[in-house]
Amino acid sequence: MKKWKLAFILLVILNVLVVIGITLYLSTPSKDYISYQAAKSGAAAGNTVVVNTTKADFEGIANTYIQEAMKDQPIPLSLSVTDDVSISTELSIFSVTLPILMKFEPIVQEDGNLLLEQKSVEVGMLDIPPESALKLLRDSVDLPEFMEVIPADEEVLLKLTEISLDDGISVRATSFNLKEDDIRLLVTIEP
Repeated sequence: MKKWKLAFILLVILNVLVVIGITLYLSTPSKDYISYQAAKSGAAAGNTVVVNTTKADFEGIANTYIQEAMKDQPIPLSLSVTDDVSISTELSIFSVTLPILMKFEPIVQEDGNLLLEQKSVEVGMLDIPPESALKLLRDSVDLPEFMEVIPADEEVLLKLTEISLDDGISVRATSFNLKEDDIRLLVTIEP
């Protein structure tokens, strides 16, 4: 009887160790994994100017950089800023063009980047879950390096701090108030 008791306890311990091992294996990120939550970085060294802009001006600037980064792409992508931030594009599937419109709530991150949390998605007349629409966008469009799509969280990260500008110039968002049409960007020019 003692052998069975010992065998049972060893089996329970083995099962617990297997469960702990699987949990650790699944929850540990791979060495290639990069979290979209950027590390907190200090302000860039140099001369800094706060630029107040409007929704229309920000939209124009953003679309200029998006078009420049995607000039070799056949798929159109544009950003519009009204009561929310919208990204629109078209995808061709089996010779049918599907218009996609995604609406986001903008949130300024501590590091000066802009996180867009998805509010709604429209794919033609189809009812597609937001996560699936973002996966479709991420997998079918070669986005600029400063746009990171995070389907699981239904978010898009606009890495303003990584947009390549002229030498020594960097941009960070400080506030993004769409209701009052007040967008503030911190522009730093290194000496």
